[in-house]
Amino acid sequence: MATTYRKSIKSRIVQILFFLMLALMLLAVFLPLLFVLNTSFKDPVEYMLNPVGINLSALRPQNYADVLNANNLVRSMINSVIVTGFAVLCSVICTALISFAIGVLNFKGNQIIYFIAICSMFLAGEITMIPMYMLYKKLNLIGKIWSLILPSILGLPGLGIMVGSSYIRGVPKEIHEAAFIDGASVPQVFFKIDLVMLVPVLALTAVMTFQGNWGNFLWPYVTVLSNKDAHTFAITLLQFKSQNASMYGQYCAGLVIMTLPIVIVYCFCSKYFMEGMAAGSVKG
Repeated sequence: MATTYRKSIKSRIVQILFFLMLALMLLAVFLPLLFVLNTSFKDPVEYMLNPVGINLSALRPQNYADVLNANNLVRSMINSVIVTGFAVLCSVICTALISFAIGVLNFKGNQIIYFIAICSMFLAGEITMIPMYMLYKKLNLIGKIWSLILPSILGLPGLGIMVGSSYIRGVPKEIHEAAFIDGASVPQVFFKIDLVMLVPVLALTAVMTFQGNWGNFLWPYVTVLSNKDAHTFAITLLQFKSQNASMYGQYCAGLVIMTLPIVIVYCFCSKYFMEGMAAGSVKG
């Protein structure tokens, strides 16, 4: 009895410590977000007097309207939507087609394509930035929005291809063989069988691509800084901060506006996102 009692106490202590650690991690993640959200409703005077506290009587929602009315901010938001939309669409299409080709169509060289897709995951954007800049400069695309759209179109979604092809390989071969025996063509098998099963993986690819492109700063800063009409939301928000250094409330309001689309996309795709994260780990 004493041994069992000691084990139960130890397990409870471990659970308590575990939950305390989780609580500290949540605080470390959410406190900066709450600080930005709180600051977005303050004017400069209120921020200087009380930077951390919450004063409900001094809330200033006008900060959001001021940011949206700032010069070129709406145009830059439209540019971000266009670039991110192209990136998400092309990544989803590329993931679906290449995963189907590698997982179902056993053609020569499919493993080479798979290997290239996996290797693309380990190439940081900073490594390819200089060659890409030189290429787009020769193509006379620097300063134009196409210098932002083309990399998102031509890039390989390595994570999506890896997860998607592994997921399709786990589907029983009898399903595809039966479909081909019944007279189904390759496009029919793709659209009616595999595309439906790939929805969680495609949602994972869409969310990851959206997150990576919506807040992308370095590449737009290098390529389109000279052209105000091609600025993305992140570039315009940085310039807004440099021109209004003391307007902390308006700057934080811009950060909240920039974060909201990512939160909304994740909320709508969270179910499929979690399924996609586990899709490549379970076969059969």
